[in-house]
Amino acid sequence: MRFDSLFKARKQIMAAAILMVMLFHLKARMPESPLKILFSSFYSGVDLFFLLSGVGCFFSLRENPDPLRFWKRRARRILPVYLPFILVWIAAKALFGEMDLPSAAADLLGLGGIFRVAYPFNWYVSGLWLSYLLAPPLAALAERAGTRAKAAAATAALLLLSTVFHGHDKWLIIASRIPIFFVGMCFAAESRRRDSLRRGETILLLLLAPLGYVLYWELQKLFPDRLWDLGLYWYPFLLIIPGVMIALSWIVERLERFGFGRALNRAAVFVGGLTFELYLTHVSVAEQGLPVFFAVTVLGTAALVFVSRRIRHALDRRRVGAT
Repeated sequence: MRFDSLFKARKQIMAAAILMVMLFHLKARMPESPLKILFSSFYSGVDLFFLLSGVGCFFSLRENPDPLRFWKRRARRILPVYLPFILVWIAAKALFGEMDLPSAAADLLGLGGIFRVAYPFNWYVSGLWLSYLLAPPLAALAERAGTRAKAAAATAALLLLSTVFHGHDKWLIIASRIPIFFVGMCFAAESRRRDSLRRGETILLLLLAPLGYVLYWELQKLFPDRLWDLGLYWYPFLLIIPGVMIALSWIVERLERFGFGRALNRAAVFVGGLTFELYLTHVSVAEQGLPVFFAVTVLGTAALVFVSRRIRHALDRRRVGAT
């Protein structure tokens, strides 16, 4: 598998990831069935985001290694979307008496997923901030890990470090995603040393994915009461996600051979460029009925895209005027 094929399909894979996350949140409304069981494993779509974010952050830092410039670029991507959304969310919650000042402050800063406040927003935004904060040293570590053994050892060390937060689910749910973020950086770093994964490496990663899913289901049977406080619900995704990325990139590549497939890929590229907007809007109504869920997701995403583009346009004009 060529690295350029993996990374070329990044937007399409992101579209698949957001679809997985949305189906995971929809599973609560489904009757018991094999399909519902399948959707319950789609929580791994979040880990797919972290893997791909690691790839993108590595290349961004290699293009310009200045951490301050990197953090500024990340903030420029996130804040024009997040701030309008969270202000509306805080206002709506306050209207129904489900918001207080500490929660509003934490959510406004994107830290509601870390601090124990009464009305926290989803943990994912806090996870983004932490991964971006750690990105510069992790990118340097990935570049120095010039062998598979060193990269695996560094990943294992990050995994072991996350166990410090066992019993603290708010921190653990984020800290346990840093290893897969680092794995994405290792993929990107390795692409600078060679053109493709070896056949044996590709096969191994593909085989680890079903093994990880088996582990995922077995852990739920063996430790149903310890899944969250020990991170057992999502640790198996570290085995699963690299193989999923490879399989999805292979599908994207094959779809390009057909007219319908190319149209599907173009649609996926479009959706893949809106994943943060889709994530925010759909997770804010994840517990609502289907009409509300779909209406808010579609209309809210469209509104966020419009507002965020206007904000970026205003910032661009201001920057040009300042120069």
